[in-house]
Amino acid sequence: MSKSSRPPLLRESLEPWCAAGVTGALRILDPPGGVVYVVDGRIAYAETPVASGVERLLTASGRLPVDAWRAAVTAGRAQHRIGPELVDAGLVTQTELEALGVIALYDAAFFLFDLVVSAHFEHRARHPVGHLRTVDLRTVCQEVDRRKRLLADAWPDAAIDTAAVLPQRRLRSQCVALTALQWEVVANADRRRSPIDLARLLGRDTFTVMLEVRRMARTGLVEPGRPGGSAAAESVATVRARAAAGLTAPPAAQPARHAKPVAEPAPDPPPEPVGEPPPHIPLPRRAIRQEPARRTELAGTPDTRVSEQILTRLIAGLGAL
Repeated sequence: MSKSSRPPLLRESLEPWCAAGVTGALRILDPPGGVVYVVDGRIAYAETPVASGVERLLTASGRLPVDAWRAAVTAGRAQHRIGPELVDAGLVTQTELEALGVIALYDAAFFLFDLVVSAHFEHRARHPVGHLRTVDLRTVCQEVDRRKRLLADAWPDAAIDTAAVLPQRRLRSQCVALTALQWEVVANADRRRSPIDLARLLGRDTFTVMLEVRRMARTGLVEPGRPGGSAAAESVATVRARAAAGLTAPPAAQPARHAKPVAEPAPDPPPEPVGEPPPHIPLPRRAIRQEPARRTELAGTPDTRVSEQILTRLIAGLGAL
Protein backbone atom coordinates (compact mmCIF):
# COMPACT_ATOMS: atom_id res chain seq x y z
CA MET A 1 0.00 0.00 0.00
CA SER A 2 1.49 3.33 -1.04
CA LYS A 3 1.79 6.31 1.24
CA SER A 4 -0.89 8.19 -0.71
CA SER A 5 -3.46 5.35 -0.46
CA ARG A 6 -3.04 4.33 3.18
CA PRO A 7 -4.15 6.30 6.25
CA PRO A 8 -1.43 8.60 7.56
CA LEU A 9 0.80 7.73 10.46
CA LEU A 10 0.63 10.01 13.47
CA ARG A 11 3.96 11.60 12.54
CA GLU A 12 2.49 12.46 9.14
CA SER A 13 -0.65 13.88 10.73
CA LEU A 14 1.54 16.26 12.73
CA GLU A 15 3.34 17.65 9.67
CA PRO A 16 0.70 20.21 8.54
CA TRP A 17 0.20 21.55 12.05
CA CYS A 18 3.93 21.97 12.57
CA ALA A 19 4.37 23.51 9.12
CA ALA A 20 1.67 26.07 9.94
CA GLY A 21 3.46 27.03 13.16
CA VAL A 22 0.35 26.59 15.31
CA THR A 23 0.02 25.89 19.02
CA GLY A 24 -2.23 23.15 20.33
CA ALA A 25 -2.57 19.48 21.19
CA LEU A 26 -3.16 16.47 18.94
CA ARG A 27 -5.19 14.05 21.04
CA ILE A 28 -5.08 10.35 20.10
CA LEU A 29 -8.55 8.84 20.26
CA ASP A 30 -7.62 5.16 19.69
CA PRO A 31 -5.56 2.84 21.92
CA PRO A 32 -3.13 3.29 23.50
CA GLY A 33 -4.21 6.95 23.74
CA GLY A 34 -2.07 9.98 24.37
CA VAL A 35 -1.44 13.60 23.48
CA VAL A 36 1.23 15.41 21.46
CA TYR A 37 1.63 19.09 22.32
CA VAL A 38 2.80 21.57 19.69
CA VAL A 39 4.04 25.09 20.45
CA ASP A 40 4.65 27.43 17.51
CA GLY A 41 5.03 24.46 15.17
CA ARG A 42 7.54 22.57 17.35
CA ILE A 43 6.93 19.49 19.49
CA ALA A 44 6.84 20.58 23.12
CA TYR A 45 5.72 17.40 24.88
CA ALA A 46 4.06 14.02 24.35
CA GLU A 47 2.47 11.59 26.73
CA THR A 48 0.80 8.19 26.62
CA PRO A 49 -0.29 5.78 29.36
CA VAL A 50 2.34 3.21 28.29
CA ALA A 51 5.32 5.57 28.75
CA SER A 52 6.70 7.37 31.80
CA GLY A 53 5.85 11.06 31.86
CA VAL A 54 7.51 13.84 33.84
CA GLU A 55 5.41 13.06 36.92
CA ARG A 56 6.47 9.41 37.07
CA LEU A 57 10.09 10.18 36.21
CA LEU A 58 10.19 12.49 39.23
CA THR A 59 8.07 10.66 41.80
CA ALA A 60 8.42 6.92 41.08
CA SER A 61 12.20 7.29 40.87
CA GLY A 62 12.30 8.87 44.33
CA ARG A 63 13.65 12.15 42.99
CA LEU A 64 10.63 14.09 44.27
CA PRO A 65 8.12 13.29 47.05
CA VAL A 66 4.63 12.57 45.78
CA ASP A 67 3.18 15.19 48.13
CA ALA A 68 5.45 17.85 46.63
CA TRP A 69 4.22 17.04 43.12
CA ARG A 70 0.58 17.09 44.24
CA ALA A 71 1.06 20.46 45.89
CA ALA A 72 2.56 21.87 42.69
CA VAL A 73 -0.36 20.46 40.67
CA THR A 74 -2.89 22.04 43.02
CA ALA A 75 -1.15 25.42 42.89
CA GLY A 76 -0.26 25.61 39.21
CA ARG A 77 -2.41 23.32 37.07
CA ALA A 78 -5.04 25.92 36.13
CA GLN A 79 -2.35 28.42 35.04
CA HIS A 80 -0.12 25.79 33.34
CA ARG A 81 2.54 26.43 35.97
CA ILE A 82 3.24 23.04 37.57
CA GLY A 83 6.88 23.20 36.46
CA PRO A 84 7.47 26.79 37.63
CA GLU A 85 5.92 25.91 40.99
CA LEU A 86 8.49 23.15 41.45
CA VAL A 87 11.33 25.40 40.30
CA ASP A 88 10.26 28.31 42.54
CA ALA A 89 10.11 25.93 45.52
CA GLY A 90 13.69 24.83 44.84
CA LEU A 91 12.70 21.20 44.32
CA VAL A 92 14.06 20.96 40.76
CA THR A 93 15.96 23.25 38.43
CA GLN A 94 14.60 24.53 35.13
CA THR A 95 17.33 22.65 33.25
CA GLU A 96 16.46 19.40 34.99
CA LEU A 97 12.77 19.91 34.24
CA GLU A 98 13.48 20.55 30.57
CA ALA A 99 15.75 17.49 30.35
CA LEU A 100 13.03 15.27 31.83
CA GLY A 101 10.53 16.81 29.41
CA VAL A 102 12.68 15.83 26.42
CA ILE A 103 13.19 12.32 27.82
CA ALA A 104 9.43 11.88 28.32
CA LEU A 105 8.73 13.34 24.86
CA TYR A 106 11.00 10.87 23.07
CA ASP A 107 9.66 7.99 25.17
CA ALA A 108 6.03 8.69 24.24
CA ALA A 109 6.87 9.47 20.62
CA PHE A 110 8.47 6.03 20.28
CA PHE A 111 5.10 4.40 20.94
CA LEU A 112 2.88 6.91 19.13
CA PHE A 113 4.54 8.29 16.01
CA ASP A 114 4.21 5.19 13.80
CA LEU A 115 0.61 4.37 14.68
CA VAL A 116 -2.40 4.77 12.41
CA VAL A 117 -4.96 6.21 14.82
CA SER A 118 -7.80 8.69 14.94
CA ALA A 119 -6.75 12.04 16.37
CA HIS A 120 -8.28 15.43 17.06
CA PHE A 121 -6.34 18.70 17.14
CA GLU A 122 -7.27 21.13 19.89
CA HIS A 123 -6.08 24.65 19.12
CA ARG A 124 -4.16 26.62 21.78
CA ALA A 125 -4.16 23.72 24.26
CA ARG A 126 -1.07 23.59 26.48
CA HIS A 127 0.32 21.07 28.89
CA PRO A 128 -0.24 21.97 32.56
CA VAL A 129 3.46 21.50 33.38
CA GLY A 130 4.19 24.74 31.55
CA HIS A 131 7.16 25.81 29.46
CA LEU A 132 9.39 22.96 28.31
CA ARG A 133 12.12 22.76 25.69
CA THR A 134 10.62 22.30 22.20
CA VAL A 135 12.05 20.00 19.52
CA ASP A 136 11.67 20.06 15.74
CA LEU A 137 9.35 17.37 14.37
CA ARG A 138 12.05 16.02 12.07
CA THR A 139 14.42 15.59 15.02
CA VAL A 140 11.81 13.66 16.99
CA CYS A 141 11.13 11.38 14.01
CA GLN A 142 14.85 10.70 13.59
CA GLU A 143 15.15 9.79 17.27
CA VAL A 144 12.18 7.41 17.04
CA ASP A 145 13.76 5.67 14.04
CA ARG A 146 17.13 5.46 15.81
CA ARG A 147 15.54 3.83 18.85
CA LYS A 148 13.76 1.26 16.72
CA ARG A 149 17.09 0.31 15.13
CA LEU A 150 18.79 0.01 18.53
CA LEU A 151 16.07 -2.30 19.84
CA ALA A 152 16.15 -4.47 16.72
CA ASP A 153 19.94 -4.78 16.90
CA ALA A 154 19.83 -5.77 20.58
CA TRP A 155 17.05 -8.37 20.23
CA PRO A 156 14.90 -8.76 17.10
CA ASP A 157 11.67 -10.09 18.67
CA ALA A 158 9.56 -7.20 19.96
CA ALA A 159 7.37 -9.58 21.97
CA ILE A 160 9.95 -9.44 24.76
CA ASP A 161 8.85 -5.87 25.54
CA THR A 162 5.44 -7.04 26.76
CA ALA A 163 6.46 -10.39 28.26
CA ALA A 164 7.38 -10.98 31.88
CA VAL A 165 11.10 -10.69 32.64
CA LEU A 166 12.51 -13.99 33.95
CA PRO A 167 16.07 -13.86 35.32
CA GLN A 168 18.08 -16.97 34.50
CA ARG A 169 18.56 -19.23 37.51
CA ARG A 170 21.84 -20.64 36.22
CA LEU A 171 24.34 -18.36 34.54
CA ARG A 172 27.09 -19.31 32.14
CA SER A 173 29.83 -17.79 34.29
CA GLN A 174 30.47 -17.25 37.97
CA CYS A 175 31.00 -13.51 37.63
CA VAL A 176 28.44 -11.21 35.98
CA ALA A 177 28.75 -7.41 35.66
CA LEU A 178 25.48 -5.48 35.64
CA THR A 179 24.86 -1.80 35.12
CA ALA A 180 22.92 0.06 37.81
CA LEU A 181 19.74 -0.07 35.74
CA GLN A 182 20.17 -3.77 34.88
CA TRP A 183 20.60 -4.52 38.58
CA GLU A 184 17.35 -2.67 39.37
CA VAL A 185 15.51 -4.53 36.61
CA VAL A 186 16.69 -7.98 37.74
CA ALA A 187 16.09 -7.23 41.41
CA ASN A 188 12.49 -6.10 40.76
CA ALA A 189 11.57 -8.80 38.23
CA ASP A 190 8.88 -10.91 39.90
CA ARG A 191 8.08 -13.22 36.94
CA ARG A 192 5.00 -11.10 36.18
CA ARG A 193 6.31 -7.63 35.35
CA SER A 194 7.21 -6.83 31.76
CA PRO A 195 9.86 -4.24 30.82
CA ILE A 196 7.05 -1.70 30.39
CA ASP A 197 5.79 -2.46 33.91
CA LEU A 198 9.29 -2.28 35.38
CA ALA A 199 9.90 1.13 33.79
CA ARG A 200 6.76 2.52 35.41
CA LEU A 201 7.64 0.94 38.75
CA LEU A 202 11.19 2.33 38.78
CA GLY A 203 10.35 5.75 37.35
CA ARG A 204 12.56 5.17 34.31
CA ASP A 205 11.92 5.95 30.67
CA THR A 206 10.39 2.90 29.02
CA PHE A 207 12.71 2.73 26.03
CA THR A 208 15.85 2.48 28.17
CA VAL A 209 14.41 -0.36 30.24
CA MET A 210 13.27 -2.24 27.13
CA LEU A 211 16.72 -1.82 25.58
CA GLU A 212 18.52 -3.11 28.69
CA VAL A 213 16.19 -6.11 28.94
CA ARG A 214 16.84 -6.98 25.29
CA ARG A 215 20.59 -6.68 25.85
CA MET A 216 20.39 -8.96 28.90
CA ALA A 217 18.33 -11.45 26.90
CA ARG A 218 21.03 -11.51 24.23
CA THR A 219 23.71 -12.27 26.82
CA GLY A 220 21.58 -14.94 28.51
CA LEU A 221 20.90 -13.12 31.78
CA VAL A 222 17.11 -13.02 31.36
CA GLU A 223 14.53 -14.66 29.16
CA PRO A 224 10.98 -13.68 28.15
CA GLY A 225 8.16 -15.35 30.05
CA ARG A 226 4.42 -15.27 29.56
CA PRO A 227 2.83 -12.03 28.28
CA GLY A 228 2.65 -9.36 30.97
CA GLY A 229 -0.72 -8.97 32.62
CA SER A 230 -0.76 -5.23 33.20
CA ALA A 231 -3.04 -2.90 31.25
CA ALA A 232 -0.04 -1.05 29.81
CA ALA A 233 1.67 -4.20 28.52
CA GLU A 234 -1.56 -5.58 27.08
CA SER A 235 -2.27 -2.27 25.35
CA VAL A 236 1.13 -2.22 23.65
CA ALA A 237 0.82 -5.88 22.61
CA THR A 238 -2.65 -5.31 21.15
CA VAL A 239 -1.63 -2.18 19.24
CA ARG A 240 1.46 -3.89 17.83
CA ALA A 241 -0.55 -6.92 16.75
CA ARG A 242 -3.03 -4.69 14.96
CA ALA A 243 -0.24 -2.75 13.27
CA ALA A 244 1.50 -5.96 12.17
CA ALA A 245 -1.74 -7.11 10.55
CA GLY A 246 -2.10 -3.79 8.72
CA LEU A 247 -5.35 -2.88 10.45
CA THR A 248 -6.67 0.59 11.15
CA ALA A 249 -9.84 -0.35 13.00
CA PRO A 250 -10.02 -1.20 16.71
CA PRO A 251 -9.48 -4.88 17.57
CA ALA A 252 -13.20 -5.39 18.23
CA ALA A 253 -14.06 -4.47 14.65
CA GLN A 254 -11.43 -6.64 12.93
CA PRO A 255 -9.16 -9.06 14.82
CA ALA A 256 -5.43 -9.14 14.13
CA ARG A 257 -5.16 -12.50 12.39
CA HIS A 258 -1.64 -12.17 11.04
CA ALA A 259 0.09 -10.81 14.11
CA LYS A 260 2.88 -12.66 15.77
CA PRO A 261 1.51 -15.38 18.09
CA VAL A 262 3.38 -14.01 21.10
CA ALA A 263 1.80 -10.59 20.65
CA GLU A 264 -1.80 -11.84 20.45
CA PRO A 265 -3.79 -11.27 23.64
CA ALA A 266 -4.63 -14.49 25.48
CA PRO A 267 -8.31 -15.45 25.10
CA ASP A 268 -8.83 -15.99 28.80
CA PRO A 269 -6.02 -14.55 30.96
CA PRO A 270 -5.75 -16.09 34.41
CA PRO A 271 -7.14 -13.97 37.25
CA GLU A 272 -4.90 -12.11 39.61
CA PRO A 273 -4.33 -13.68 43.07
CA VAL A 274 -7.21 -13.11 45.45
CA GLY A 275 -5.04 -11.89 48.26
CA GLU A 276 -3.35 -8.54 48.30
CA PRO A 277 -0.08 -8.50 46.34
CA PRO A 278 3.10 -8.25 48.35
CA PRO A 279 4.12 -4.64 48.92
CA HIS A 280 6.92 -3.33 46.75
CA ILE A 281 10.00 -2.57 48.82
CA PRO A 282 12.21 -0.12 46.95
CA LEU A 283 15.80 -1.26 46.74
CA PRO A 284 18.72 1.03 47.49
CA ARG A 285 20.13 2.75 44.43
CA ARG A 286 23.81 2.80 43.61
CA ALA A 287 25.07 6.29 44.20
CA ILE A 288 27.94 7.39 42.01
CA ARG A 289 29.29 9.64 44.68
CA GLN A 290 28.14 10.79 48.07
CA GLU A 291 27.60 14.48 48.67
CA PRO A 292 26.45 16.13 51.88
CA ALA A 293 22.88 17.44 51.87
CA ARG A 294 22.80 21.14 51.08
CA ARG A 295 19.14 21.90 51.76
CA THR A 296 18.02 22.07 55.36
CA GLU A 297 14.35 22.47 54.40
CA LEU A 298 14.35 18.94 52.87
CA ALA A 299 15.66 17.20 55.97
CA GLY A 300 15.29 13.46 55.78
CA THR A 301 15.19 13.46 51.94
CA PRO A 302 18.37 12.37 50.10
CA ASP A 303 19.87 15.00 47.81
CA THR A 304 19.71 13.45 44.34
CA ARG A 305 20.09 16.71 42.42
CA VAL A 306 22.01 16.27 39.19
CA SER A 307 24.75 18.63 38.06
CA GLU A 308 23.46 21.57 36.01
CA GLN A 309 26.36 21.13 33.60
CA ILE A 310 25.51 17.45 33.02
CA LEU A 311 21.86 18.25 32.33
CA THR A 312 22.79 21.01 29.92
CA ARG A 313 25.04 18.61 28.02
CA LEU A 314 22.27 16.01 28.01
CA ILE A 315 19.81 18.38 26.33
CA ALA A 316 22.45 19.50 23.86
CA GLY A 317 23.26 15.88 23.01
CA LEU A 318 19.60 14.95 22.51
CA GLY A 319 19.13 17.94 20.26
CA ALA A 320 22.15 17.00 18.16
CA LEU A 321 20.89 13.47 17.40
